[in-house]
Amino acid sequence: MLTTNKQLIKKFRSMNKIIKILLYYIIVNICIVNCYNKAVSQPLYKPASGPFYEIVYSGKANAQIVIPVEPSFVEKYAASELQSYFEKISDVQLPIIKEGDKLKYSFSLLLGDTKKAMDTGIQLNEEKVGSDGFEIKSLPGNKGLIIRGRYDLGTLFGVYELLERYFDVRWFMPGEEFYPKNTTLEIGKINLVHKPSFAVRWVGTGEWALNNRMNSYVKIKDHNVGVEWKWGFHTFIKLMPPEKYYEEHPEYFAMVDGKRSITDSRTHENQLCTSNPDVIREVANNLIDTLNANPSIDIISLSPNDGGGFCECENCRKLDEPGRDWFAQTSNRLAVFNRDVSALVKKKHPDVLIKVGAYASYLRPPLNPDFRPEDNQIIQVCHLWGGCHNHPLGSNKCVEGKTFIPNERFLPNQDFEKILDQWLDLSSHVFVYEYYWINSMHRPDIVGTPMPWPLIHAIKSDIPYYRDKGVKGFYTQLSNETFYRLGLNYYLAVKLAWNADLNVDNLLDDYFEKFYGPSAKPCKDYFMCMEKSMQDWNGCASYGYPGYNELPIQIGLKVFTPTVMKQLEESIIKAEFLSSGDKTASRRVAMVRKMFDETKESLKEIKLIE
Repeated sequence: MLTTNKQLIKKFRSMNKIIKILLYYIIVNICIVNCYNKAVSQPLYKPASGPFYEIVYSGKANAQIVIPVEPSFVEKYAASELQSYFEKISDVQLPIIKEGDKLKYSFSLLLGDTKKAMDTGIQLNEEKVGSDGFEIKSLPGNKGLIIRGRYDLGTLFGVYELLERYFDVRWFMPGEEFYPKNTTLEIGKINLVHKPSFAVRWVGTGEWALNNRMNSYVKIKDHNVGVEWKWGFHTFIKLMPPEKYYEEHPEYFAMVDGKRSITDSRTHENQLCTSNPDVIREVANNLIDTLNANPSIDIISLSPNDGGGFCECENCRKLDEPGRDWFAQTSNRLAVFNRDVSALVKKKHPDVLIKVGAYASYLRPPLNPDFRPEDNQIIQVCHLWGGCHNHPLGSNKCVEGKTFIPNERFLPNQDFEKILDQWLDLSSHVFVYEYYWINSMHRPDIVGTPMPWPLIHAIKSDIPYYRDKGVKGFYTQLSNETFYRLGLNYYLAVKLAWNADLNVDNLLDDYFEKFYGPSAKPCKDYFMCMEKSMQDWNGCASYGYPGYNELPIQIGLKVFTPTVMKQLEESIIKAEFLSSGDKTASRRVAMVRKMFDETKESLKEIKLIE
């Protein structure tokens, strides 16, 4: 053996220098991959226990999917989804039959309201599973498994939960899913009852959101399912479009600087004179007409347009509470307007919830001790202007003079927490509006190239915080075009909105291992480097502070320092090398490269401005 080693050393010394370097890198990176693969991360979910049954054995079907005799549209879709993903994993298609048909195999996966499930399962109610939770339960004697929701959508979500928990299927981002390949699939003993962490969940739209069990703005083959929510937030422009009303009724619109005028904006300004009884009546009638045209609507939004431009007429100003800060300047006038409109709508549509906002200059509730939101109202509290997006809620890490300088349009998280508590004391229907699509650390009109915003350390804490406080609905801004840069923020949000009890450390390990494959470690190093730098900087960060125009200098240069950028570049180079033979991993690593290149370009632009 000693002679052999000496011969190898002699051969190595005689090699060409370039070949030596290449051989060195190959050996080093093989060692990196092997060391990483030997690291054992904790599983995201507790595995099923035995006895196990092989529903697919050596590439052959050994079970059937059973649906009710008269299945609903959603139950049939749930069966097709289960069949489809089992086939993707094993290349075997399990048959779908109706209950009562002849069984070919001894094991059945019973979906929805089959008679067997109704007889064997537990009673599903609001307390146990909410509206779209479910039960997944093994039948005695290892004869099958029932997957049944309280309602049909819960059955579909039960299918997705089964696929995720026990068959390692993941939906990381639109168009990017993960599933293993196995010729044998087995199911163990399962007894799972799940209630979603929030009754209403809106993180993204489309198939990706549905796969991850969101229930707002999701469809099945062009059919709306779940909670039908009409419009997002700012709706004055929809309910009283200036092009329809202004010419004949300028008095319907806000008086600003002594004039009632309008702009061309479709998102900002063009506020209404909310003290005008005719405006109250017309807005209510337009809401009623919208609901008459679509009786399936569950939630409809009633909120001012974005930005300022609120009415300065005498009647509107009389409703404002004197001496209040910017976050309550229009709170009382809008509370009165919302009350009167909601009362009129309730007469015609008593079961519809009207979603009103707590945002910017109407973030705080009115001071009036007798004020209570109408029982047909949802209060959606916005974590913006009031609130920091660097420090977790409940952490008391926003410190005046250290992490922020007082600003009339910024509140630290401690103040936001008090405001949220006040609304929770006033209403049983409180939703949260989050901003995990903070598009970059600067205004795009000042610096054109976007930057990432590391939010993992806050999201992992904030969503469970909202759930524990009693918030009923969760929403975050999201853009499909920004998944390559902010996709991990979105993924964390969608997973915790469904199940806020997930172990986030395990969730992150699971994400990097399955999404980036051989490049998991350097990609995780990349994201964790950004997170650490953001936390080390330790400043308060939001659209509202420190002054939107100052954000590039205040945050970008302090978080993405030369040292940090060097570490990020080293990680991306390693990730590219390790993924070079894997098309899927290479495509996903390319997203990280794009993020890095944009960050470099943005920093150059910021320095030119500075």
